[in-house]
Amino acid sequence: MSVFFVFLAASSSAQDKCVTQILLQQKLDANPEYVRIRQHQREYARLGAETFSRKPQFKTTAVAKIPVVFHVVLTESKINQLGGNSGVLQRAIDQIAVLNEDFNRTNADNSKVPAPFASLSADLDIEFGLAHRKPDGSSTNGVEIQPTTVTSFSALSNGGSDPKSTSTGGLDPWDPNRYLNIWIVDITENGVLGYTVPPSYMNLGYTLQELGLVLDYGCFGRRGGSINFFNPSTNDRGRTGTHEVAHFFELEHIFGLGSGCPSSGDSDDGIADTPPQNAPTYNASFAGGVIPFPLTDVCSPNSPGIMWMNFMDYTDDASMYMFTQGQAVFVYNQLTAGVLKSLTEHPELLDWPTGTADIDKEVRVEVFPNPSEGKIFVNFTDTDRPQTLHVVNAVGSVVKIIDVTDNSVTNYQLDLTPLSKGVYMIRCIFADGIITRKIVLQ
Repeated sequence: MSVFFVFLAASSSAQDKCVTQILLQQKLDANPEYVRIRQHQREYARLGAETFSRKPQFKTTAVAKIPVVFHVVLTESKINQLGGNSGVLQRAIDQIAVLNEDFNRTNADNSKVPAPFASLSADLDIEFGLAHRKPDGSSTNGVEIQPTTVTSFSALSNGGSDPKSTSTGGLDPWDPNRYLNIWIVDITENGVLGYTVPPSYMNLGYTLQELGLVLDYGCFGRRGGSINFFNPSTNDRGRTGTHEVAHFFELEHIFGLGSGCPSSGDSDDGIADTPPQNAPTYNASFAGGVIPFPLTDVCSPNSPGIMWMNFMDYTDDASMYMFTQGQAVFVYNQLTAGVLKSLTEHPELLDWPTGTADIDKEVRVEVFPNPSEGKIFVNFTDTDRPQTLHVVNAVGSVVKIIDVTDNSVTNYQLDLTPLSKGVYMIRCIFADGIITRKIVLQ
């Protein structure tokens, strides 16, 4: 597939769920010299991906580990829509779980990938975690909440950068060379769910401090089980986060920048195994919101047609569930240099700082017996107690919640016998951090 870009005029509308590439277009329109720079960027990236052997050599492991911090800038009423501070923290935990599933092909709905595309489905071997260390080394739960009187932030004014600075009512980023910064706000433009400034945009006028992604608070995290707070029904599985993080790793929309086919000189995503596609796919365009397979268009007129279930299309959360091998190799290539490589070199930010009370909590949380037939105990040997205990299954879904209301109780018994055999995580959610223990039910 060609990667030569014919840059088309773009404007935001209710149809633009993601305006990442519209922000790109704004820069290109403002400075024609950027068009040439961008062409060379994408051609270099494409050639690198074509010759790149999979499984790059990271600092200590073949799996990239990315520390994430969420900057939540919302009015008090919108924070309450998400369930208050504890609800926001749960959203962050669930969003991390979604990213880990989708980027490692452990998402249950990956089984829905149609047979003609099944051999192309890929995991990207990228692990995400909430940062447990702030830039100054002190402890954090990876979520920074700032109540504000600013009702919304524009995705298109000032390059979408207003949420990213305290001077414009937002929150400053943590060191972008060490943390993946994600801002959670109410986006002004109707229908826009998110946008991203990836590292390559620094060559087009953005600064290091503007890197990261912004998600509308309505599609932050996922809805399910007992966590049933505010979410729009079509974007309730956290896939906007998956889509935008993939943009941060330099993947583009599979339909390119505009409408048209690569064979006619129009824009393309530069990935060889994503079929050419004329325009974004929307569930609402089909009866009952169900997209048929195969679905063909003018760019891919023959079966199996376009890959509408790819994370880089515009389908609803329930209809996107795959990355391709080509996309995986492309991302691996990006993770070997610059800011993206730097993000993989700080797994220590995922650990509690040495000598803090959080480390004391870490070693004083006991879960036994393990393995277990279903009856387990969670024991706390100090005076600090978590606010909530969550039991999480292997695909990241919360299957049981226990609110800790009596601080005098040091030993909680959990009856997990109704659950299926397998691996689960016990999350102990403290006011200033999260401790996780793995258990096996047999």
